[in-house]
Amino acid sequence: MMSKLIAPVFIAAALALSACGSHQSLPDGDATAKAQGKNTLPVQWAGDIKIAARLPDDVLETSGLAERDGVVWTINDSGDGPNLYALRGHHLLRKVQVKGARNIDWEDLAQDDEYLYIADCGNNRARRKQVQIYKVSWAELAQSHSVSVESTLNVSYANQPERPDPKNHNYDCEAITVVGDEIWLFSKNRQDENSWLYRLDKNKRHQVVRGVRSLAVDGLITAADYDAKTKRLVLLGYSKRRIFGQSFLWVVPVENGIIWARAKRLTLHPYAQWEAVLWRGQQGDGRLLLSTERNPLLDASMGELYLPALREK
Repeated sequence: MMSKLIAPVFIAAALALSACGSHQSLPDGDATAKAQGKNTLPVQWAGDIKIAARLPDDVLETSGLAERDGVVWTINDSGDGPNLYALRGHHLLRKVQVKGARNIDWEDLAQDDEYLYIADCGNNRARRKQVQIYKVSWAELAQSHSVSVESTLNVSYANQPERPDPKNHNYDCEAITVVGDEIWLFSKNRQDENSWLYRLDKNKRHQVVRGVRSLAVDGLITAADYDAKTKRLVLLGYSKRRIFGQSFLWVVPVENGIIWARAKRLTLHPYAQWEAVLWRGQQGDGRLLLSTERNPLLDASMGELYLPALREK
């Protein structure tokens, strides 16, 4: 959470950065843009997010997104219990308790046809030697206000030193996504502002993993999602500069691995603490859903962003 002392400075800096465009938040609902005379067409590769809905008070610390049968699922990070929240627009449909799980620092959601994966991977001060990913059955989740963890993946980093610098290390994580038969986990590196890719087995209960590739993201990664139809990976993050830093999105082609040479970076507007990202729908049409925590400039909200196909220069 942002301290009260820096909040006024944050507001002034952010307003200056966003003054060049109109990035006002909209009232609840998809029809409000048209009602207020706003342009409802998808933006073209500009990083401009259309605010779609305010989030209910239950999820002011939104930190992950998934979607199933037209219902959006989200979580809160540390400070909440082990709960999932089902949403349609700005309406809370259900709060579901996850039995057999703890919310030490839930950070992201990932999914496949059978399971929802809950990443309890936050490690801000590098005190954790092991993080967890909880698997929850979609079939059970569709029927109840409480579900049980089907299995827990316990993950350790092979190269994590015994006592990392708690303020300057590379062993935090806020981003996972499913790619084929694997879970890809991306680190949040305060030390070098890169991100390590770790490739996990979706079923192995105890794993000691090594980074397979370091990505020059130039910031701190907070979420990831992969679209199997278009073979595109998105990495959401923000600059390490706390006051004048800005949220960004990397769009990365994946063909037998990450093709970083063809990755593209967008700066996102409006200025906010964007925490989660999700490819929408099943058509590969380039629509993204993002969510932001409540902050001095914007209520906790969901927004939409359209990305055209990547083209080589």
